[in-house]
Amino acid sequence: MKSLLTTAGLCLLGACATITPDHYYILSPLPPGALEARAGSATPAILRVSLPALVDRSEMVLNTSADAVAVLEHERWAAPLAELVGQTLAQDLERRRTDLLVTGQGMIQPAGAAIKITIDLVRVTIRSGKQASMDAHWRILDARTGKESLGGDVFSAPLAEEGSSAVARALSDCLSQLADRLVAQLPATEKH
Repeated sequence: MKSLLTTAGLCLLGACATITPDHYYILSPLPPGALEARAGSATPAILRVSLPALVDRSEMVLNTSADAVAVLEHERWAAPLAELVGQTLAQDLERRRTDLLVTGQGMIQPAGAAIKITIDLVRVTIRSGKQASMDAHWRILDARTGKESLGGDVFSAPLAEEGSSAVARALSDCLSQLADRLVAQLPATEKH
């Protein structure tokens, strides 16, 4: 009996020694740095973002070929990816347009938002050691005038190095490019 308990204890110790730790990643608004102070009141905008179910999960997903992916069990997003994308894109827009106050999923929605932005990321592709890309379609509605603007494009960024940190940086860069494109189509806000 004693040797059975010893063997079981050694097996448990061996199992503990082989546990791989989880690593967590976030997306970063670009350009880096603090937001500029807002002068007066800002125009409220609502941002809604949807992601493909394939990548909208806690683990990072890499494309290994045209028809295969690898789910990285121990390389994880620190929050739901759709939430990270929405928050990062909202901050990217505010960095480019300090006259806007952008709220998104999981945030308190202002009543009577003047601008409604809907983003559908129809494909997010990450090729390890190569690049990340986002195929985005968007709709911008100026609720004050009823004018609608539609668009779509693919945004890509190289993975400067191997590793999951490079994936997070490349996706942040793709979102920054998307923010640049959206700002060019956003309606002007009223001066107070």
